[in-house]
Amino acid sequence: MRYRGETASRLDNLTDAVFGIAITLLIFNLTNPNSFQDLLTFTKTLPAFLMSISFIILIWKEHLRFSEIYRLEDSLLTILNTVFIALVIFYVYPLRFLTLFLTNFFFYTEIAVNIPGDKVPYLMIYYGFVAFALYFVLYLFYHRALRLKTELNLNSYEEFYTKSMKSRMLIMFMVPLLSILLTLVINEFSFIWASVVGGMTYFLYTPFIFLWYSRFNNKSKEFEDE
Repeated sequence: MRYRGETASRLDNLTDAVFGIAITLLIFNLTNPNSFQDLLTFTKTLPAFLMSISFIILIWKEHLRFSEIYRLEDSLLTILNTVFIALVIFYVYPLRFLTLFLTNFFFYTEIAVNIPGDKVPYLMIYYGFVAFALYFVLYLFYHRALRLKTELNLNSYEEFYTKSMKSRMLIMFMVPLLSILLTLVINEFSFIWASVVGGMTYFLYTPFIFLWYSRFNNKSKEFEDE
């Protein structure tokens, strides 16, 4: 594997800066501790905040892996990267809402965030759509890299790796898409079951990614033997 992006481009630096801004906005838009009680409430947001920031770091890591191997100098990739960072910034306030909502749910705090029970399925759809959009853009990244395999001078292993990452991104965006569809269908009959099934759908990541990794690992060994 050759790393063509060891030296970060200006676009990579811009993307990293956007992720930094997103994390900063996420924490500075939590409850403002003006009293000791507010400080305790702020502390209780830590578990939910860590969960939110973990998703941002996960998405950043996916982008970093791509930019280290391929160069983002193609015009279409530049457009896709612009859409990608716009989605990251757009996701900050929904993540903030989720952080505060989970803090209220688990710790019974009095943070001014509320949602009626029959609206929870729509919240699941909202977050599912953003997750779908982010991973779909990453899928298009690898699709574009395959189209540029001649210009990038990909060797046989790099071409296999790119196809494998493309299939992994397919899994990553198909699961939230399936969650959205199931939530929409079941919500016609019960908003409670729509919320439960919509959330449980994400457990499909475990067997799907396990199967993907098993196939990827076995195929990689064939290249080691060459």
